[in-house]
Order: sequence, then structure tokens, then C-alpha cells
Amino acid sequence: MSKKFFFAVLSIIIVLILILIPFTYELAYRHHIYPGVKIKGVDIGNLTRISAKEKLVAAIKQDIPAQITLTDDQKNWLVDVSPLQVTFNFDEVIEKAYQVGRQGSLKEKLTEKFSSWRGKINFSLNASFRQDLLDEEIDQISQEVSVEGVPVSANFQNGQIIINQGREGQLLDERRLKQLIIAQITNLKSVSILLPLKAVYSHPSPEEIEQLRHWAVQLIDKKLVLKNDGKTILLSNEALISLIHYNEVEFEERIKKKVAQIAVQINLPPQNALFEFKNDHLAVFRQAREGRRLDSSQAVALIKEGLKKLTVPSNEKELIITLPVITVIPEITNQSANNLGINTRLGRGISYFRGSSKNRMANINLAASRLNGVLIAPEETFSFNEALGEVSAETGYRQAYIIKEGKTILGAGGGVCQTSTTFFRVALNTGLPILERQAHAYRVYYYEQESKLGLDATVYSPRPDLKIKNDTPAYLLLQTQFFPKEHKLIFDFYGTDDSRQVKISNFKIWDIAPPPPPLYIDTPDLPKGEIKQTEHVSSGAKARFDWQVVRQGEILHQKTFYSSYRPWQAVYLRGTKE
Repeated sequence: MSKKFFFAVLSIIIVLILILIPFTYELAYRHHIYPGVKIKGVDIGNLTRISAKEKLVAAIKQDIPAQITLTDDQKNWLVDVSPLQVTFNFDEVIEKAYQVGRQGSLKEKLTEKFSSWRGKINFSLNASFRQDLLDEEIDQISQEVSVEGVPVSANFQNGQIIINQGREGQLLDERRLKQLIIAQITNLKSVSILLPLKAVYSHPSPEEIEQLRHWAVQLIDKKLVLKNDGKTILLSNEALISLIHYNEVEFEERIKKKVAQIAVQINLPPQNALFEFKNDHLAVFRQAREGRRLDSSQAVALIKEGLKKLTVPSNEKELIITLPVITVIPEITNQSANNLGINTRLGRGISYFRGSSKNRMANINLAASRLNGVLIAPEETFSFNEALGEVSAETGYRQAYIIKEGKTILGAGGGVCQTSTTFFRVALNTGLPILERQAHAYRVYYYEQESKLGLDATVYSPRPDLKIKNDTPAYLLLQTQFFPKEHKLIFDFYGTDDSRQVKISNFKIWDIAPPPPPLYIDTPDLPKGEIKQTEHVSSGAKARFDWQVVRQGEILHQKTFYSSYRPWQAVYLRGTKE
């Protein structure tokens, strides 16, 4: 055998080996996660997605802390984690782990495989839980440890200056404490947390008290007259003296609070023009109006300067200040119609409410009307709660059943979630990114009328909220329609069509759980023998669906939406009153 032939054969064998090794490797891991990939430190390499989830769930459940200890060095508080209903994004993160080395260019795939082989890829877990229950726990602790501080103040009573020396206090930093607790839950740790307390109002020295008294005496019988556009506000004696303080920061804070009170009387918000899409064009149905706003920083400076002038020894007893006001131009004027880019319908959301009470229907109609004509600017993040405004009896809402803190109770605004659910659907169908959405605690039959399970969204101010982003090239106009006879609610988005297409698919329901047995509660509020149902039965379930937004072959958005509904027992009140 010649050397040339030998080397030729050897070269062919080497080439075949180089081809066969990656081919065999890919074939071996066709349904498996590549070696070395970890989630929260748990190695799930060489496993199928199902096996990886089983291993991960077992490991994580074992590590979830049962309790988190809080302390202020004098007392301990235990926060039970179980009632918070902590759930992790297992399916989502395992899918990410499986896609390691399978997406992007050849170079990117090889880089990810090499990184995973070296153990460099370790995904984190996102947790969701009942934040409202955690807020309640923190609020209760705050009430125990917080001591209301009282600042030093000068008061004018019965012609005399009285100095209130105040009281030191402390406040719990609730936001910081919540962050610390959430960090422990998501990081699967259980270390004692020292309560973040903030001291407020330190004790004054005798010199500071005397300085305050001297200043207050100089303001007796002096007047500060604030004027604007025919409105006059008089500050004298008690009102003036209550503003002063020996500490410059506290002095300015008191003036700021007073200016904020004055601003309520002065300010008039601008009114944007509202439009409706009618007969293939945009028409105005509410005229724009200019507003006014008190220039607060300038007003603070003028009042601060005025107070100091009045304390200078002189015969001047009265000082007049013209309050500075800024004209506020509405963002959307009547002439804006041609510049908003609203020329076609982009998406529609529909929901039904058959079986609703009159009060619930009235609330749906009211909430929908307050969202009608809303404009969302390009790149704007839209908050449903902010757009809707306050939901209460004072703002026109009636009593109807709502879901609050895991219970169905009568409350002002029952039915508002019909509008948030419809808004969620129109946002999905328009192809807008959903930044924040929470499903209901249990299945509500209104939202399954002519709809698949999982297409609902609950809101309750200040949270949970429903947030989206307008990533289209123009403004979005929301138009709502309420059909009481058909028990139907329609939301439409109008704007500029940028050729995006929406696909909603792969609806799945699993872990269907039967409801617990009915619960009967004896009550003297009902006649004996009378039974009143307060909770309706509902099976528990988990649901998911895939959502994809594509434009000219490019994937703009892609997400799997998950919903977890608890089984719900029927609850009855049973009368005992003779």
C-alpha cells in the first residue's frame, strides 16, 4: 500500500469521524437538555424536559423556606410562606434551558454548548405569590413597631405662643422590608431579617426651642396675603406661626405642604380632546381645554422669603404675594386628529356577562365609558388602574360582588374586571406587549362565556394592575361599546397598521381539581331556616396558551400565558334567628 493511498484513507476516516461525532451528539441529545445546564444550581443536563421538571420541582420544594423570621432585636415575627402560595415558572425556565445551544447562528450555538459543558449556564427562577397577603403581614408588623413622631411646633393660642416640644418616633420602611422578604423567597433562603426602621423627629435643644419662640413672637399680628386671578388666601397668626421651624429643611417642608394645599384650590387640569372613529375617520366628541398649575417651587420660595421679611423688625404688618401660575396646554388638541395616525381598526376584544346583576352591569357600563376615547402614545406604558381612576361609591360605582383577599364579597365596583378582561383580549389581539397581568384567583363563569379558559385579567387598585405598551408607530385609540341586551362588551383599538399578525394557539388545561364540599355558616342575621349562598362552586385548574406576534417573518413578541385557578367551595349562610 502506497503512502499516498494510506494518507488518503486516513483523511477520509478522520473526516467521517468529525462528521459523525457532532451528528451522534446531536442525535443523542435531540430530546434532552445539553450537559451542564443548571437552574438555580440544580443540574438538569442530560435530562428530558419532563424529567428535568420533576427533578427541579423536587429540589425546589425541599428548599422553599417554611417561615421567614423578622426581628427588631426585641421581638421576633414569623412570616409563614405557605399561605403566600408561592409558584415558580418551571415550564418557562425549563424551555429556556432546553433551547440552550439550539438557537441563533452556528457560532452562538457552539458557544452556548461550550458554556453549558463548563457549567457556566445557570438560570434563575421567577416566583409569583399572593403579594396582597404579604402586604397585610407587613402592615400588621408596621402597626406594632411604628411610633408616630410629633415634630416640634410653635402654636398661637389665646394670644400666646405655645411651644410643643414634639416626640421622637420611628417608622418601618415597608417597601424595603418587602424587598428583603421577596429576595429570601426567590433565593430559597431563610435568614433572620432585621426590620429596617427609620427614626423621625429628633429631640430639640433649649437653644433651638428659644430660637423658634423668638421667631414666632415676631409674627404675631402679621399677615401674608396670597393672590391669584381674583382668589385671595390670607395667612395670619396661627396659620403663619405653624409654618416656621428652626431647622431649614423642616421649615421648607412645612411651606411645601401648605403650598400643596393651596395648589388644590388653584390648579385646573387641562382637558384633552377626545376622539371617536366614525365613518372611517377620526372625529372630536369632547373639546380640548387649557388648564392652569401653581408654580409650586416658585411659590415656596416667595412664601419663605415673605415669612423672613415679616420677622425683620419694621412697621410692615402685611405682605402681598401674587402666586405664580403656569398655563398648561392639553397634550391632545382638537387639531391633533390629523397627526395621530389613527386610520384603521387594529384589534378587537369581546366578553360576555350573561347572568350579571343590574348593579354589576351598571358598573361594567360606567367603567367602559371612562375608558372610551383613551389615547395611548407611541412607546407609552399604559396602566389600566391609572386610566380607570378611583373605583368607589363616591365615583359612581354600585355594590356588586368582587374578589378581594381570596373571598367573594360585596364591594363598590363589582364587574370592573369584566372591562379589564376585555381590555386584555383586545391588547392580545392587537399584538401589544403585555407587561403586567394577573389571572383571577378562581374561575369566573362570565369569562368563560364563548371564550377559552385563561383569557381573563383581574385588577384592583393599586394592585394587581394590567399594563401594556404601545409599540406601534402611531397613537392608539381605545373605543368601547356596551350592549346590555346582548350582554356583550366590545373594546376596539384603532391606529396605524404596521402589518403585524397575531397567533394565539396551544390552549391547554390541566390539574383539574374538584371543589371542596359546601360550607354552611350559621348566622343570627338571617331568619331560622333561611339559606343564602355567598360563594359559588368552581373547579380548580391550570391553563396556558401561546401568543406570538409576527411582522414580515420577524417575531416581535412571543409569550406563554399561564393561569392557576384554585378550587372554590360553595359557601352558604344558614339563618339561626328565631
